[in-house]
Amino acid sequence: MRPKSSLPAVVLVLSLLIAGCAGSTPSVTAPASSGGGGTLTRSMTDEPTSLDPQGAANSGANLMLPYLFDTLVTRQSDGQYVPLLAESWQVGSDGKTVDFKLRQGVKFHDGSALDAKAVVFTFERFKAQGDKSPIAGNIKEIASITALDESTVRFSFAKPTATVFSTLSMPYAGILSPSAVAAAGQDVGRKPVGTGPFKLGDWQSGVGVTLVRNPDYNWGTPEAKNRGPVKFEKLVFKLIPDPSTQLAALQSGDVDVLFVNEPSQLTTLEKDNNFAVQRVNLDSLIYLGFNCAKPPFDDVKVRQALSFAVNKDQIVQTALAGMGAVASTPLTPSLLGYNADLGSYGQGFDPAKAKSLLTQAGFNQGADGVWQRGGQKLTARLLTSTRAPNDAIATVLQSQFKTLGVPVEIQQLDSAAVMKSTTEGAFDILLWRYEWNDPDALNIYLGGSRIRQTNRVFYSNKAVDDLLRKGLSEFDSAKRAGIYQEAQKLILADAPWQPLYLPVEGLVVGKRVQGLKIGALGRMLVNDVTLAGQ
Repeated sequence: MRPKSSLPAVVLVLSLLIAGCAGSTPSVTAPASSGGGGTLTRSMTDEPTSLDPQGAANSGANLMLPYLFDTLVTRQSDGQYVPLLAESWQVGSDGKTVDFKLRQGVKFHDGSALDAKAVVFTFERFKAQGDKSPIAGNIKEIASITALDESTVRFSFAKPTATVFSTLSMPYAGILSPSAVAAAGQDVGRKPVGTGPFKLGDWQSGVGVTLVRNPDYNWGTPEAKNRGPVKFEKLVFKLIPDPSTQLAALQSGDVDVLFVNEPSQLTTLEKDNNFAVQRVNLDSLIYLGFNCAKPPFDDVKVRQALSFAVNKDQIVQTALAGMGAVASTPLTPSLLGYNADLGSYGQGFDPAKAKSLLTQAGFNQGADGVWQRGGQKLTARLLTSTRAPNDAIATVLQSQFKTLGVPVEIQQLDSAAVMKSTTEGAFDILLWRYEWNDPDALNIYLGGSRIRQTNRVFYSNKAVDDLLRKGLSEFDSAKRAGIYQEAQKLILADAPWQPLYLPVEGLVVGKRVQGLKIGALGRMLVNDVTLAGQ
């Protein structure tokens, strides 16, 4: 299905780049087979709180959702959006509608057929109860979802929405089985049913989650050679919170795959011939966030001062042993609107400026060297998760702030507790990360409408929000990039975040595993995996 020739120029460009590619992609099927046996095991630091893709984000679920649920479109590692459950699409002449033609012969894990009604049900449910999802704001941009026939769905928007493909490619937009949701009732999060290459097998709380092969699967990502059923029987996510224990499990053979971000561990494993190690540049940003609603961090001069006290080079070299690149902007290099030159609008390492700004904010240094104002000392609680290497980073930051004269207490909680604390505003400073596939990440994580949701730092600036709304509906790539660059200038000056670094992780795989690839957002592609001896 090709785009209409009456499309406006900017929409036509987008459609030819995306829909044209989609329309030329044939419907590929592979004969169902039982595949081989065996189990592929990877460790996970946090257990999912729910496997409902429309619920609040949690790190454990983020690992598993792509294997249980398919989306209408998928993003490849080269950044292109290509068909998955939709075999083609067409953008309307006014840019306000997108019609998706569904792939034929797709079935949910419960045996029910994928059809237009299931897609409509999925997104109507999302609009009604998915407020905690990272993509909730973008889903609400959908004015209506209509089944044109059994295999065609129309998404309608009040205005052209440039994020439609990036939104629909996220695992949170996985298509649900209406009959399974009805049967599960309030227990959807423990009984997920999608169309993915795996079904939920066994979930032992505190131990791990086992996924079992979907033998009927034959509509896999075009990025894989094998688009049929996977070639092994089970995919196990074993709960191992401690990094040292994860390493021991890998070395003993209890775990086949491990993502390593602890430098000494990676150095050890790169010397071990029993493993294949690949360093992976992730589309993520690690940042230091300030609670913009809590005094004194509601004062931009205080936020700027603390930002000027951060030596990012020291963090990368000392805490990460070089496993990362210093970041200076809120967007990562893989996203439209990134421009390294924008870093000049932010705060580089300059202790003298830090002290000057604190003085301007009405603080003075006491005899003990600690800054104070009105008899109240400037101290902070730095909140982060137990995920490595956060402890090492937090310790370096603590030392840097101490040198400035600001005592900092470190608090480490599991990821779920951190997310709860931040939505409640129960923190001063936050060491956190994000990864996203579109520059609308600025809206998701810093938009005023997302406060107490995905905006964890309570930042609000009307001028920024206006720009982000404009960027949401701009289809011309050059103009859209310019909008996000203007927004970043304002954000950097306001300093709700101090961008720290772009992470590099080591993908460590046991030699018995062959064919494992890394896809978009650092996700594991297992379609072509074979296990030696199976």
